[in-house]
Amino acid sequence: MTIRSEHDIRIAVNAVRILANSLSFSKVDLQKLIVAVSELTQNVLDHTNEPGIFICEMIDGRGIKITVQDRGKGINELDQILEGTNNFQKKGLGLGLVGAKRLVDDFQIETSEKGTKVIATKWKNN
Repeated sequence: MTIRSEHDIRIAVNAVRILANSLSFSKVDLQKLIVAVSELTQNVLDHTNEPGIFICEMIDGRGIKITVQDRGKGINELDQILEGTNNFQKKGLGLGLVGAKRLVDDFQIETSEKGTKVIATKWKNN
């Protein structure tokens, strides 16, 4: 789905909620997924002037993979942001990525001057 507005973020969060509930994710893991999706999709609105793409899919009946992609200008100093060593004063810059990374089990990010793509996966705990 396309992320253009706050309304689209709510739709993305609801899609993740439905999928996680169908897989019987715990309430704690469901909340982690919701926060991660909210952070990643909000970054599209906060840091680009272009619509983004959100994809949510089930993996082997035991995990959820989230993909968020934008066509922004890319992320400078990505390593420092993900390590938490970049001391940005602007609201939200990098904090959403660090938070999302901590909330999921697998986190991959690719960024360039053509945009950023994040793939985050959360596995169901038995």
